[in-house]
Amino acid sequence: MMFTPQPPILATITETLDLARELLQVLNKESEALAAMRLKAPVGFAEAKSRLIAAYSYKLEELRAATMQPEAEPALAELRVLNDEVMAAAQHNAAMLSGAMDANRRVIDLVIKAARQQSMPPSSGYSRVGNRAQAPKTSDRATSVLITRKL
Repeated sequence: MMFTPQPPILATITETLDLARELLQVLNKESEALAAMRLKAPVGFAEAKSRLIAAYSYKLEELRAATMQPEAEPALAELRVLNDEVMAAAQHNAAMLSGAMDANRRVIDLVIKAARQQSMPPSSGYSRVGNRAQAPKTSDRATSVLITRKL
């Protein structure tokens, strides 16, 4: 049995399909992690996702510039279906990332608000029960300043 080399266009389509499958897997895993509220997940997926998106985009451009051959049509049809899945997964992933960023922003805003309230100067008047307000302890002020500086 003799090995017949694959036409260059089919080799490119096969490479593009492999990249699409790998990208789809990364997008889905990241979205699942975000859905499970593992908000640090994007950090772990960022490099792989960036690398795969760049490689996939490059291969798609290579295919657009290539001369299509009739024997490539079945593989191209498969790539079109897979590309639709990748695009849907990318849209879902973007929505999940946006939601996670909004949640993080709300948490940070709450921390800032709490830190500001904690570092407000004490009132010089009397409280509702008639006792003089006490200044916050030095350690409380240092903690709120430290939180504010880190943000």
